[in-house]
Amino acid sequence: MEKKLSDTEREVTSKDNDGNEVKVLVKKPTPQEYRDSQIAYNQAFRKALDSGAFIRQKLNDYMIEEGIWDDDKEEEYKQFVDEIQEREEIIKGGGIRLSRCKELAIELRNVRAKFRNLLEERNTLDANSAEGQADNARFAALVRLCVVNPDTGNPYFSTGTPMGDEKAYDAQSDQPWVVEAASELASMIYDLDPNYDKNLAENDFLREFNFVDEELELINDDGHPVDREGHLINKDNRYIAYRTDEGYKNQDPEQVYFVNVDGEEVDEEGNKMSLSKDNRKPFLDDNDQPIKSPVSAKSKEEESEAKTPKKKGRTSKADVKTS
Repeated sequence: MEKKLSDTEREVTSKDNDGNEVKVLVKKPTPQEYRDSQIAYNQAFRKALDSGAFIRQKLNDYMIEEGIWDDDKEEEYKQFVDEIQEREEIIKGGGIRLSRCKELAIELRNVRAKFRNLLEERNTLDANSAEGQADNARFAALVRLCVVNPDTGNPYFSTGTPMGDEKAYDAQSDQPWVVEAASELASMIYDLDPNYDKNLAENDFLREFNFVDEELELINDDGHPVDREGHLINKDNRYIAYRTDEGYKNQDPEQVYFVNVDGEEVDEEGNKMSLSKDNRKPFLDDNDQPIKSPVSAKSKEEESEAKTPKKKGRTSKADVKTS
């Protein structure tokens, strides 16, 4: 959780790997800290070159030679860009049926996801270029210098060296609070929009007309999570249904059961359930409330009585017949 204190300082409250709360201050780098981080950049760049890393200028040639990027992928790249721009313009322009715009927004989500997948390998190689490794080293140095302990006012990862304690930072770089603090610093340095995904044309439209929740997950008119075809799903994207209308209304987890795409009940493994009295849906009265079977209820009562041991009475002498 981030709290803005000023234009140059923000408070981040997070957790460590053990679930303990950690509060830090993230401050915008000073000119001196930028100069110190440039030392880390220069050192990492030289080390990367010495280890055989490509510079970005030669990276494209390498990707073509290795078949990682070719004319077909370049054409696919351009097509994705055109498709994204075309759908964005339609969504922003309006003037079409709401249902059609919803379809276009969901299509745009899928196109953008495919576009990101296309660029994933290329971006990974770029991060491993000499410049990419140097950029990462410079940012890591800024994190070491600008993530501050609010109680002492000192950087968390500092031993008095110009670029902070690299080993101390590396040992804790996977801690949730470090990740969140670094993300907040990146937002301050590079002027990143924390609501970037929400402000994309497709998501902005879907949020405006309540087709998604705050996490940008698709929902129906009643606020239930659904897939793009409108099927009810749970957090694991399993198809579900509810035993009763009341259960559906309240999203009662006790009323949930798994179904397949055709709405037929299935078990945990997705196998179709055989129909029987034990797993059939309850019948409903005129108010759509479940009705208990009187026969089943009576059977259960008799079964309970049968299992209850009867008390043996005492036998008196008068009850005993003598010969």
